[in-house]
Amino acid sequence: MKVLFYYRGIESLGVEYLMSYIKMQGHQVELIFDPGLDDNLFLELKFMKRFNQQKYLLQKAKSFNPDIIALSIPTNLYPFVSEMASLLKKEIPVPIIAGGPHVSALPEYVLQHKSIDMVCIGEGEEAFAELLDKMEKGLDIFDTKNIWFKNNGEIIRNDLRNLIQDLDSLPFPEKDPFYEYGAFYDNLEVISGRGCPFRCTFCNIHFQRKLTKGKGSFIRRRSVPNVIQELKEHLRRYDIKYISFHDDTFTYDRRWIEEFAELYRKEVNLPFYCFAYPTTVNKDSILLLKNANCMQIFLGMDSGDPEIRGRLLKRPMSDERILQSAKIIKDSGITLQMSAIFGFPDETPESMWKSIRLAEKADPALITGYVFYPFPQTELFHYSIESGYLGDEEIEMVKRGISSFHNDSVLRHPYKKLALTLSRLTPIYIKSPSWLRPFIKRLMMKEYSTLAFLSYLISIPIALPFLGIEGIKVTLRMTWRAYRMRSKPINQGP
Repeated sequence: MKVLFYYRGIESLGVEYLMSYIKMQGHQVELIFDPGLDDNLFLELKFMKRFNQQKYLLQKAKSFNPDIIALSIPTNLYPFVSEMASLLKKEIPVPIIAGGPHVSALPEYVLQHKSIDMVCIGEGEEAFAELLDKMEKGLDIFDTKNIWFKNNGEIIRNDLRNLIQDLDSLPFPEKDPFYEYGAFYDNLEVISGRGCPFRCTFCNIHFQRKLTKGKGSFIRRRSVPNVIQELKEHLRRYDIKYISFHDDTFTYDRRWIEEFAELYRKEVNLPFYCFAYPTTVNKDSILLLKNANCMQIFLGMDSGDPEIRGRLLKRPMSDERILQSAKIIKDSGITLQMSAIFGFPDETPESMWKSIRLAEKADPALITGYVFYPFPQTELFHYSIESGYLGDEEIEMVKRGISSFHNDSVLRHPYKKLALTLSRLTPIYIKSPSWLRPFIKRLMMKEYSTLAFLSYLISIPIALPFLGIEGIKVTLRMTWRAYRMRSKPINQGP
């Protein structure tokens, strides 16, 4: 079978795993990738839309002549995927299947799209491979677990299959198609496991856990040798300078960290970046990571108000525990990055300022600011509805994926303008010298959201020295690749 994938904006490990798995089953894959230069969910730059090459991508899709088209849909990409699904269906009348977080949360809603014929809920590798095998052999497809179908105006709902327990059995993600589009360059993204032991109410992980209850262990991790083998294979193919581990919580298993740190130091030893949950941080584990060449850790603070953090977010930890974890990371010599989310339901201006004050005490090298976004089916999504922060209009906006956690709040929140201003100025405020902070604080208090946006835009390379510059490099690379597409024959690829 010939399978065409579509994605937009950034590299997708989920799509890469799907491509590699079905290639292992003998199918052909192709990717059309929209760089999303006009709107990457961080910034809207309408003048860059001409570089997205939608016409070229449609021509490339037609030249591949696929048997099926696969779309992956994170919530905030749904507006773009929805448009592309219609265009692809018009040009190539073959079945279209959609998967991803938005689909797992809202399968019926996504199936209402006239161009989407089926959706995959939960993990896709085994389900998609089974579907393709049945299609190729002309067998009945409508009993395929994890997949829901539209058939004669009715929805056929199938049960979920068991989760893949042995992650080492999966082939390594297929990165070449994204690399050819410039979606990554010298920073290699990897995951060492699936699932997360924590239950933050603003994250769709807890919804996925509920969805897959009884289908096997939710938290799974690859063996250390398997991870190292993947890294070494990619390093032979690409000129990689940094590794980014995108596990939701990299530091939760001390024994795994011990084995990883020793083998990584011997076999790879490139600087790497990872995520940590505050209560999983201890001196021994952080020292192991430092000795393995960990250069930066992202530590989720999210709210500086203990009441919001404990009651609303279900992150029951004290300010002192967060500060202790931050100190351990900084004392080890690892760069500390933190996060702050503004505009939660029930959050007052005083609650938001508590986040600023706690961030000042933690004193990270950099902090990323976000506006709360109520992802569908999360606990805070339902709480926002019950508490009156989301009415029918706002619920529909969430279902359509309108806005994001870098844009204006979709909530009916009395302090949404302050939340947006703080999300944009906090990274600059924390990075600024003490003599400049009173001036920035005045901008925050005045809620000059436009000035805050311009200040944030100008300061990205300074406020976010690794991730910001890396993002700029990748954007420029994607722009150049998109420009070059104009002069290349379709059959040569990107």
